[in-house]
Parts: sequence; structure tokens; C-alpha cells
Amino acid sequence: MSKYSFLASPRWIGLIILMILASIVCYFLGEWQMGRYHEKVAAAEQIKGTWHQPTTTIEQVEADEDEWQLVEMTGEFVPDSQLLLRGRSVSGSAAYQVINLFVTESNGEPITVIVDRGWIPRVQADGDAGVEGFVPEAPTGEVTIQARTRPSEEPHDRVPAEGYLYTVTPEKVVEALPDSMTAGLPEFFDGRFELSADQPGSNAAGAPQPYPKPSTSLGSHLAYTWEWRFFAVAALAVVPILARRESKENSWVVDGVDLSELDLTDEELRDLGLLKETERPSRRRSGPTDEEIEDSILDEAGSIGH
Repeated sequence: MSKYSFLASPRWIGLIILMILASIVCYFLGEWQMGRYHEKVAAAEQIKGTWHQPTTTIEQVEADEDEWQLVEMTGEFVPDSQLLLRGRSVSGSAAYQVINLFVTESNGEPITVIVDRGWIPRVQADGDAGVEGFVPEAPTGEVTIQARTRPSEEPHDRVPAEGYLYTVTPEKVVEALPDSMTAGLPEFFDGRFELSADQPGSNAAGAPQPYPKPSTSLGSHLAYTWEWRFFAVAALAVVPILARRESKENSWVVDGVDLSELDLTDEELRDLGLLKETERPSRRRSGPTDEEIEDSILDEAGSIGH
């Protein structure tokens, strides 16, 4: 019988399956972390590549390709088009993002753009301790603004309360506003814009605050990738390591007798094939060796002679 025949036992089959599954899970977790790392790299490169570029016009940008590009636009905010974007935080603070519609021109034709004017603390909008909440309206009349290009967000099926949004897309903004307001508006730009600092209306009391520059940190995703990959390999290595250990332990059992419990000499161990010529015993003996017994007798005899 093979010394590894125990691997066909239900206990070992279960262990092998478990370790294979664990390795697969660890592998895919590593791949997910690698994907997150590549996303962070792409986002950081996009920020570094566009953040300090000269200001351009709306005709020269595409929301998906030119994210964070600074754009200058002249036009008017649509009256009463203000909405609050819920479920957001800025620098760890609960916040609302203030969304307005803005009509400008692109290639000589009017176009409607979604402008994120910045953020306000949630307590300011909701009010607290008897203080009524407030959000300053966008400035009226023709203004020139500078804002950074952002793509539309993924749509959200959750229905917000009146005057609120859960996600920023042209479709969701139109749904949140009265038909009487949006029916006559020009075509929407496919994307949105975040106001930069020191824009018209930014000095008003309680005005929305500009967003901090996005981080270009890559985080620990790459380290986590290699960590999960190591776990994937380690899970597979568990089986041969444990199998080799059990095989070695089983080699001491002959006809149901555990030879490691017997006081066998090294020569007897070698005769049984349990100890190689150049190998030291791998088990702990239950008593002193023959050499130790002889040394003890000689020591006692010497002490009697003196």
C-alpha cells in the first residue's frame, strides 16, 4: 500500500477540496485588488494630466475623456433649478452637493449643462436646534464661470424626495425638476461640471464650498494583491506539507503498533527503515541511551573508588 494512500480518505479529500476553494477565492480577491489598483493608477494619471492644463472652452471637451479639465463658460443659471445631491460626504463631513442648471453656448448653439456649485454641511441645509436650514440660490443674470469637467454618474433607481437627487445624470436631473422648467431647455451636455474656487456667488453667506483637489494616492491595493496571491499559493501548499508530516508519522505505525513508543536502538530503527545511516533519530526517546547508562555506571564506580 502506498504511504500516501490516506489521501483517498474522506477527511483528506475534504481538506484538499477546501484548500483548492480557498486558493481560488484568494486568487480572485487578488485580481479584484489588482483591478482597483489599475483604476487608481488611471485616475491619478488623468488628474495629473489635466489638472494644470490651460483653461479651455466647452466645445473642446468630452466628459469621459477630459475629466478634470478646467472649462470657462458664459451664460445664466436657470432660476429655481437648484437640487441637493444626497448621500455624500466631503473630507469626512456629512454634506449635500448643490446642483444647478446653467445655459451657455457651444459652437454658437445654446446648450444646457449641469453645474455642481460645491458642497454645504448637511446641518446647514436641514437646520438644527430651531435654526432654519438654508442654501443660497445661484447668482442671477449673465455670469462667467470656471468649472472642471466630470462624467455623468451611474443612474440610481432609488426615488428621491422632492428637491433632491441620489445621482447626477441629465435624465435624473430632468426627472427631479418640474416639466414646465425643463420643457423649453436646450439640449443637455453629456456630463457635468464642478465649480472651482472664487466663482460668482461664492462670497455669499453660506455659499457652497469648493471641493478639495482629488487625491492621487494609489493606496495599498498592490500590496493587498500580492498578499492575496501569497495566500492562494499557501492554501495549496498546506496539503503536501500536512500529507508529508502524516506520512512520516504513519511510518512509525506497524500492524497497529506505534514504534515511537518503544525503546528501540538506533540500529533497530535503521533495520526497520525508520532511520537512515546519516540521519539522527526524529523522535524523543523515552529513557536514557546505552551510552548514557554506561557513563552513569562509570561515574558511580569512580565515586566509590574515591
